[in-house]
Amino acid sequence: MAVTHKSTHKNAVRSRQMIKKAFAEMLNEKDITKITVTDIVEKAGISRGTFYAHYMDVYDLYNAIETNMMETVRETIDSVGAKNILLDPSGVITSAFTFLEAKKAYYKLFVTTSRSDSLINRIVTYVGDRLTAEIDSSFSDAETKEVRLFIYYSLGAIESNVKAWLDEKVPLSGTECAALISGYYLKSKPDAMQKLAEEKE
Repeated sequence: MAVTHKSTHKNAVRSRQMIKKAFAEMLNEKDITKITVTDIVEKAGISRGTFYAHYMDVYDLYNAIETNMMETVRETIDSVGAKNILLDPSGVITSAFTFLEAKKAYYKLFVTTSRSDSLINRIVTYVGDRLTAEIDSSFSDAETKEVRLFIYYSLGAIESNVKAWLDEKVPLSGTECAALISGYYLKSKPDAMQKLAEEKE
């Protein structure tokens, strides 16, 4: 009985992966408003019943993907701690590239779609809000302004580099990219952040 349950679970996971991959490919071909469930099931090679066993419609599928990505970001920040990430994001950046590299072809498809900007902006805004919420009690007013600017400058640079890497414009491994980006961040930190990091040690 347990074997059947495990097999059913694996099949469900596989079906969702096939649906998401087909959907990502479709998003690179046309706008979401033009995509139908029929388009997706034909591309994924599954039945309509299999699709509806997991999602109500195309927008439910998109929202599920977006929600899953946002939950991953939230869980990561909660687990590591916003202040720890603020002072040294190396571990999180490395984990992010490792995560993306495992299914690079899929994430490349999704991140380069016409709707990806809204999701990426949502993630960047959320991360920026979580990190800047940690600085008010740690720095003077003048330092806070500089740190806030540095955070959003860094997030913009990281976003741009991730997109370029996924789009094969940066011929480096995920590990190499993570190491370089982390190094850039740590070397460019404002003095106030560097001092706080040293005090924390």
